[in-house]
Amino acid sequence: MKTVLTISDSIEGTIYDLLRCTSTIRDMGLDPLSVVPRISYKDGTSETNDVSEMLDYVFGECEFSSMGIGYITDPAVILYIADKLEQGKKCPVICSPSLISEDGEIMVSAEVYEALCDRLLGFADFLIVNTIEAEAFCGFECPVKNDFLRAAKKIFNVYGCKVLITGNERTDGQDVLFEGSKPMFIDAVSYEPGFEDKYSLLSALACEFTIEEHEELAASLAIDFVSGRSFSRDRVEAQEHEVDPEVSNEPKIETVEEAKAEPVQEEPKASYEPEVKAFDISSPTPVPRMTSSLVSPGKSIRDIARVITPSVVAEEVKPAVTSTIEKAPDPKGEVTNLASSRLIFDSKVKESITDLQSLKDRLNNLNKLADSGK
Repeated sequence: MKTVLTISDSIEGTIYDLLRCTSTIRDMGLDPLSVVPRISYKDGTSETNDVSEMLDYVFGECEFSSMGIGYITDPAVILYIADKLEQGKKCPVICSPSLISEDGEIMVSAEVYEALCDRLLGFADFLIVNTIEAEAFCGFECPVKNDFLRAAKKIFNVYGCKVLITGNERTDGQDVLFEGSKPMFIDAVSYEPGFEDKYSLLSALACEFTIEEHEELAASLAIDFVSGRSFSRDRVEAQEHEVDPEVSNEPKIETVEEAKAEPVQEEPKASYEPEVKAFDISSPTPVPRMTSSLVSPGKSIRDIARVITPSVVAEEVKPAVTSTIEKAPDPKGEVTNLASSRLIFDSKVKESITDLQSLKDRLNNLNKLADSGK
């Protein structure tokens, strides 16, 4: 059985709960291997683990087919992972850093953002971000829907990884996917009852990269899985094994039935408790308590990447220029420029009147010379 490595903080009762990651990997038929730098509980307490020895063991002794890097609040852990990958990357790396929430709350420190951009994302094969994070990584605002297509392309060009931007009302509920050829919108996902908080998209995508049969469909297959829809992988395999009735005598009805078959999704066992291996080495500095909104203390990421203004007036929006080939839009006239514009206009009018008068005088002189010659 192939193994999927996940490295992420675990926050009890949230989308970052370790249980969701392990449930996803097990239900997709793979073996989970988890490294948890920090565990936070519902009562607000937390404990930090020194995972350097565990990472040494995992990268040195364990075999895993893909790696999912999630929400990490310690920049030292991110740098340590980057050092390990630099020594020899041996599998696909999928990253979902969760820097900023959908509501615009900063969830990590500035040091975490810098460690991600400067070191870790250079080793990532696939990046999952929301719309606000996409703006932070691409470096420009996206006031209209189609701007997120350019944002995904810019992120791909800068960091060299495929991009999935999870959508919201700003994208009309559609996700944005860019895998290197052409950015595209993916239709909104309608979750089946009970699947909203059951699985992890990061772990599902890491599993799809591990399976490898349909890597080009990894994003859509992972979304299908976490949404509770029927396994697209079964439909794809049915189409690949579909036999043309003109070539073979096998009835096509059997393939159609297989394509329509929908495996029953089994709920994870409530009694299952994932085994978390951690080293309880005390930190020299006190560990801050997690706030109810999961916002870690630190300098605003917007101060580093750019200034993001959530409430942008439509008249003030200017299209971003991302390439030297693109021409910057001509600035619109402002009230402060009216006086200078009026002076320029008046001077041009006066010059025109002077030229016209000079021309009339020349014509009069020519007429006089002509009359005197008679």
